[in-house]
Amino acid sequence: MDRTLGPTIDLDISGDPDLAPAWVDINQLDLSILNLAINARDAMPTGGTVRLGLENARIGRVMPAGLTPADYVIVSIADTGTGMDDATLARAFDPFFTTKEAGNGSGLGLPMVQGFAVQSGGAVQVQTRLGEGTRIEVWLPRADEAPVVLAAVART
Repeated sequence: MDRTLGPTIDLDISGDPDLAPAWVDINQLDLSILNLAINARDAMPTGGTVRLGLENARIGRVMPAGLTPADYVIVSIADTGTGMDDATLARAFDPFFTTKEAGNGSGLGLPMVQGFAVQSGGAVQVQTRLGEGTRIEVWLPRADEAPVVLAAVART
C-alpha cells in the first residue's frame, strides 16, 4: 500500500481486536480498498493521512439506509483531503463521473466499491466535509463461521 499512496501520505491502520470475518469475495474486497486508497491519495495532492479502519458493527448502531438489521463488518477509508461539496457527493457513485483530469481517473472506482458492497449484502456510507476530508464506510455482512482457507494444489 505504501507504493500506491506514495511518500507524502501517512497510513494509519486500526482494527477491532475481535474483528469478525466478513462474508465477501476477498479479491473484490482488495480491489475496493485499493480504489478507495487511490481516491484518498488523489484528494491529498500535497500529502496527508489515510486511515484504514476495520470494525464490528452490531445491531443498534445507526446503519446506512436499506440494510437489514444484523451484525456487519465495516471497512473504512478516511483521508485528510479536500472533501466533497454537495454536488460532487450527489454524483460520486455515478459511473464515469470523475473530478480528476482526463487520463487520471475513469470514474469507475466508487461505483465498483458500491456494487461490490451491495452484491455482498452490504452498503456504502459517505461522510465528507469540504476542505476537511472524506470517510467512506463499506458495510459488509458478518460471517457466522470462521473463514475457509483452501490449500494450494501442487501441479505435477
